[in-house]
Amino acid sequence: MNRLKRVLLYFCLFVIVSSFGIPTASVFATDEGFFSSNDILFYDPDSCSVGGGEGTGSLVGNDNLEKILRYYIGKGLTLAQASGIAGNFSRESGFNPAIIEGGITATEGYQPVAGKGFGIAQWTDGGRQTGLVTLSKSSNRSIIDLGLQLDYSWQELGSNRSGALTSLKAATTADNAAFLFHRDYEGSADTEAEVRANRGGDALNIYTQFKSIIPDNSTSSTSNTICTGSGKASEFVDGFAIYNQNDPQWEKNPYGPGGTVGTSGCGPSAMAMIITALTDKSVTPADTSAYGLANGTVYVENGEAAGSLHNVDTVIGGHWGLKSSSPGKNVAAINEGLRGGGLVILAGDGPAPFTSGGHFIVVRAVTASGKWLIGDSNSQAGSNNSKKEWDPGFILSMVHTGYVRLLTK
Repeated sequence: MNRLKRVLLYFCLFVIVSSFGIPTASVFATDEGFFSSNDILFYDPDSCSVGGGEGTGSLVGNDNLEKILRYYIGKGLTLAQASGIAGNFSRESGFNPAIIEGGITATEGYQPVAGKGFGIAQWTDGGRQTGLVTLSKSSNRSIIDLGLQLDYSWQELGSNRSGALTSLKAATTADNAAFLFHRDYEGSADTEAEVRANRGGDALNIYTQFKSIIPDNSTSSTSNTICTGSGKASEFVDGFAIYNQNDPQWEKNPYGPGGTVGTSGCGPSAMAMIITALTDKSVTPADTSAYGLANGTVYVENGEAAGSLHNVDTVIGGHWGLKSSSPGKNVAAINEGLRGGGLVILAGDGPAPFTSGGHFIVVRAVTASGKWLIGDSNSQAGSNNSKKEWDPGFILSMVHTGYVRLLTK
């Protein structure tokens, strides 16, 4: 495969299966070795796996309720189980992470008071409140940030409230999930009858509201616009939409002469992840590639599309109302932008998470230990890359042209 020129652009190069005259279905299903030996990136078109890990990335959803559901489904829970949690939060806080017991709204810098409930779960115990404050400080996030509080709840479920997670995962209905989550995690003064009627009732209503939007399938953590099962290959990881440019929903959509989203669309795919996260709208690679194609983001070489120019951030991002700035190859500046709610698109070439021909990726979060979490559209390899923590210096060492852009609202 010829390496293309690095002039203000990078490319997402894939060998097109049809050019070898090989039936795509049988090859994808049976011969990963052939793909590897021919520099073709293998993917499983039926893969909808769920990722783990925590970071300061953006949540996805049209409101706090949907963000809460997608967060927990992204952790591997079913819609029914996530609805059980949400049914409790609806009674505790109305999904408002800034609410203080008694109906007062907390402001930035609020310090929880032992004995007075606070946040989406109305944490009342002083020790549990201290844990929330500690996570807030260590991750440099506001105490009233929804993502912080969801991460803290998951941290508790993985440690001193692990029994609650075990019982929750055994629940098959939303109302029973609400009862079990209350019994083993919330522990309010409500009677069993009140819990089943109120929290259980809310959970059932939430489940009914979202069952046609978010499939109740423990192996799938996505909305029906992203991954509904067989034949769909994009997914949610930590509540962040990881779009696969080879998802059958859009991989054959045109992106320049002779090019498609699958062969050349890593730039608009990365932008789709960013726009979806920052605008709370489900904007897919089909949307961003169509707009980019019509408005001059495609790089053409030898008469065919080779990838994207380094204007995808301003052209595509600007169309969806996002602002773009350049933090440079500066880890501290990039981390500050991420912790401030922004997302980063960058381009480079080399080993994973990049490719030899060049590739766009998203830096979606910085962990408490300073590692980066990314969003990579590069088929199944990208899915795996998106679930790992990466050293910032390693990533930036492959960004040769300085194309690092911070996107914000």
